[in-house]
Amino acid sequence: MNEAQTAAFKAAAGNVEPAVLNLLFIGSLIAVLTLWAGWGFVHVYRGYAAGNIKGAAVQRFVVRVVILLLVSLYLFAS
Repeated sequence: MNEAQTAAFKAAAGNVEPAVLNLLFIGSLIAVLTLWAGWGFVHVYRGYAAGNIKGAAVQRFVVRVVILLLVSLYLFAS
C-alpha cells in the first residue's frame, strides 16, 4: 500500500497498523483451529473409548485435522 492508503486504513482502523491487525487475525485463526482440533480429539476419543466409533474413523479424523492445520499454517502463517 502507498502512504495515502496506509493513512486511510489507519484512520478507519483506529490508528492501528495493518501488520498488527494481520498478526492478530492470523493468530486468532490458528488459536481457534487448534482449540477446535483439541475439542474434536476429545470427543472422538470418548466415542472410541465407549465403542461408538471405530478405529478407522478415528484415523480419518486425525489425518484430516493434521492436514487442515498444516495447510492453514502454510497458507496463513508463512
